Amino acid sequence: MSNNSQTPTLAQLIDETDELLRCVKATAYESADNLKGSQRDHSLSVVHLLEVIQVKVTQMARIQAASQL
Repeated sequence: MSNNSQTPTLAQLIDETDELLRCVKATAYESADNLKGSQRDHSLSVVHLLEVIQVKVTQMARIQAASQL
C-alpha cells in the first residue's frame, strides 16, 4: 500500500482496496477450513460476499482505466 503523504489517485485507491479484499478473502477462506456446519457456511458466505465486492472493484478499475484513454 501507498505510504507517501500525497493524496492517492483513484487508481491507487482501487488497487489498494483490491489488495485488501484479497487478504481478507484469504483469511476468511482459511478460517472456514477449520470450521464445521453453520459456522463454516457463514464463513464461506463472507468469502462469497468478498468475491462479489472484488468484482465491483475490478469493474471500477476498468471504468477508471477507460476514462484515462
